[in-house]
This record gives sequence, C-alpha cells and structure tokens, in this order.
Amino acid sequence: MTSLSDLDLMARLVSFDTTSATRRPTRPLGDLVCDYLDHPGIRVSRFDCGDDQENLCFETGPESCGDGAGLLLCGHVDVVPATEPEWTGDPFIVRIEGDRAIGRGVCDMKGFDAVAINLMRERALAGGGSTPLGLLLTCNEEIGTVGAGRFVEQWGDRPLPERTIVGEPTSERVVRGHKGHLSISIQVGGRGCHTGFPDRGVNAIERTIPVLEAIRGLRAEMVEERTGTSDLFPDTPHPVLTVAAIDAGSAINVMPDRSTLRVGARLLPGQSAEGFLPRLASAIEEAGVTVTLREGLEHPLPDARTPLAEDACVITATNDTPSYAIDASSPFLAEVEAVGVEGDGAGVNFGTDAGRLVPLGCRSVIWGPGDISVAHRPDEWISIGEMNSYRERLRRLGR
Repeated sequence: MTSLSDLDLMARLVSFDTTSATRRPTRPLGDLVCDYLDHPGIRVSRFDCGDDQENLCFETGPESCGDGAGLLLCGHVDVVPATEPEWTGDPFIVRIEGDRAIGRGVCDMKGFDAVAINLMRERALAGGGSTPLGLLLTCNEEIGTVGAGRFVEQWGDRPLPERTIVGEPTSERVVRGHKGHLSISIQVGGRGCHTGFPDRGVNAIERTIPVLEAIRGLRAEMVEERTGTSDLFPDTPHPVLTVAAIDAGSAINVMPDRSTLRVGARLLPGQSAEGFLPRLASAIEEAGVTVTLREGLEHPLPDARTPLAEDACVITATNDTPSYAIDASSPFLAEVEAVGVEGDGAGVNFGTDAGRLVPLGCRSVIWGPGDISVAHRPDEWISIGEMNSYRERLRRLGR
C-alpha cells in the first residue's frame, strides 16, 4: 500500500463509523491499518474485544525489554455519536475549509492516530531504529476507557516501553494528569400498585428522595476537599459528584416499583473507587436507608427486569476510569516539554487511557494535536497546521 499523507490517512480513518456508543465495529478500520503497516519490520498484535471491536498493538525496532527504553504512542479509534442536526455535512467524510479539517473524530482523536501510524511506518521503512517504538490503538475509549482496560488483561506480562504518549487533544500543550471517572448505578426499590390504591404500594421515587439528599450533602463536602494533586486542576480543584440521570415510573396511574440513579464521580489522582464507594454507601445509610454495595468495579448496568426488594438500595459500580498523574520531576515529562508546547502545570478534567495503562508500567504524558473544546460537537475540526506542527515535534521525540 502506498504511503499517504497524515491528512489523507486521517480521512480514510474517519470514513469508518466507529461510534462505540452504538457498538459500531472497529475491525474494518483495523484491517486498513494492518494493511498499511504490513512490513517485515513491524510486529502486529490484534486482540478481539467482541462485537467486531479490537485492540491493536504494533511494534518496530528492537523488542522492549522492560528497561524503560523506547516510546509507546497510544490513541483510540472509536468516536462519539454524530447525530446532531447541526452538522453541515456528512460527519464521516472529511472536508477542508481553510486550515480546518472537519469530520467526526478528526480532533478526538483520529488526527493523532494518523500522525502516529505514519511515524510507525516511517520508522519501519527506515530500518526500525535503535530503540523500541510501539503504537497502541484501543477501542471503546469513549464509553469508559473499556478497551484499554481489556488490553491490560490481553497483553499480560509482556514488556512495553515505559515512556508513553497518550495523544488526546491538548492543543499541543503538555499535560501530566487527569481526573478519573467512576460510573455508578443506584437502584432504589418500591412496590408497584394501581395509584387508586396507594396503601398497597411503596413509591420508589419517594424512597429516592433521602438518597438524593445524601448525595447532595456528600457533594458539598467534596467541593471543600483538597489533596496533593488539587493544584493540577485550578478551575475545579476538588473531586466532583454528579447525579446525571434518573429513570423511574412507567405510567401516570402506576406506583413506581423502582428508581434508578446514574451517578458519576470524577476523582483526583490518588483517590480510588475502592475508597470512594464505601464513603458513598455510608452517606446514604446515614440518611436512614439500608444499602447493599456490590463488590467489584466493572459490572454491567443492572437489568430493570431483575426483581428488586421494596426496601432495597443497591449501589453498583459499572465502570472505573482511574485518575492519573505523572510525577512533576519525571525525566520523560521534561523530554516532552522540551519538544511540545509548554504547559501551565494543569491537568485535564476528562479521562484518558493513561490511568488504565499504569499496571503495564506505562508512565504517560498526555499530549496531542487538536482543541478539546471542539471535540464531541457538530462540525468537529482540527487545524491542519497544528497537525503538521505536532508531527514534527513527535518525530523529534521519537528519534
């Protein structure tokens, strides 16, 4: 397959609808990338994640031996939905308007993916180099960094380069940390009946009120919290707790027999889901509600058809994207700062794959092209000039 410019390769990647929220497949995109990187000097690992989703890892140069040498580039290939009516063109056909390339995923993060794929190809064509270079392309990042979590299990104890670039859009600003995101389901039980006979039922929505009050009180406590990593997030230096959705009731004349809250907690680096969940349960119990806290952090969303006792309050963690921060004195951070746009020492409030990759020994810096404020929006775009600038900076780091 002939070489493509970063822009042309990005357009090919964008042409695949890889919306993870609707389980669109990533395998066809993976086939393209594997064909493009088909070279004797590139080692390819493909990991099935079900539903035609997969993680891809490419390596060139000498094999990593766990000594910290080399570089790993990490991007995700899935995108968020592009169903907004405000799109002014086909979201999956890249169009150029001046310096802007417009399309779903160009910013988050197929622009970075294209640059990284081409760097891998160039390195292999030049003989592989003297240090390991890896490229990890994950699936299902947009629904809770699920693909990276699977990759940690799939890769096992094989070595990878410790020095890792997670190329999320940071406008080329070097970022050393991010908050986590813990997704929680809280199911509150009741007893259904005809509303004409209210004494025969227990209203699950009314039973939810003290739960909501407890969450509001806990949130107020959290706003006042400061930790050793709060300075990374000057705008929001505390953990965040949000009731994002409530699902209850089926008809105006039916007493609701259950109420389900979907709650998100954005924890600071150093805070863990294992520490937060008992705290949440305790706050609700102090409001007079008996709580069952399910063990584990990656349960499926509870099935609304599963029977629920009328006095139940069940807390289930459905996804955990861990928070992350690299030490400010890290030599690798200094290396990236030497070639990137100088950061202001701040972290980002969104999650990335960086926290998931820690068990593999990866010490990540978050650094990529594109402005996060235009991601996940109609007419998402990336600056072509910024892609070009980033490519040259990344090449210098990858030598």
